[in-house]
Amino acid sequence: LGLILEFGKVNLTCMGLLDAGNTETYGHPVPTPVSTTCEKGPFIIVTGHDLHDLKMLLEQTAGKGVNVYTHGEMLPAHAYPELKKYPQLKGNFGTAWQNQQKEFDNLPGVVLFTTNCIMPPKPTYAGTLYTTAEVGWPGVTHIAADADGHKDFSALLAHAVKLGGWTEEKAGEPLLTGFMRNAVLSVADKVVAAVKSGAVKH
Repeated sequence: LGLILEFGKVNLTCMGLLDAGNTETYGHPVPTPVSTTCEKGPFIIVTGHDLHDLKMLLEQTAGKGVNVYTHGEMLPAHAYPELKKYPQLKGNFGTAWQNQQKEFDNLPGVVLFTTNCIMPPKPTYAGTLYTTAEVGWPGVTHIAADADGHKDFSALLAHAVKLGGWTEEKAGEPLLTGFMRNAVLSVADKVVAAVKSGAVKH
């Protein structure tokens, strides 16, 4: 029991550090609608969890005419104030990581894998993938950080421009994200009251 309680305390401390690492850098997430419409033009899709990689990519694509879309677990990035201020962060493409082989098939853009699961890529899109950090795959270009932790994403940018992206807009229904700790706790009294009254049952 003592070990289990100690484990719980350490786990809570680690979660607090991870939360602080994101919120102190990018602000507290706020409820945000996220477009799933694919706009015309060149694009880069970012999948995974690494907000720092996404921020570096957004800085390097600013004003370059290349749109950036999230995929899979990167969806919540749209709710962080310091990330959502970049106009080229257009929305979210696709669904979950396990659908990547279908969703990335013959994609007219490039995909950056941050800390996420990469499935064996099909020949129809293997040449448009890039990996970074812990992710890698034989034959896929890997972007490593330099001594200062900077990553050069210019190869992705040039590749996306060369591919050209979507030739016409593909409309999609918006998603919602950003219902994190602060957002939920700010209305905790209303949620509890709704549960007690039966207005909220699930």
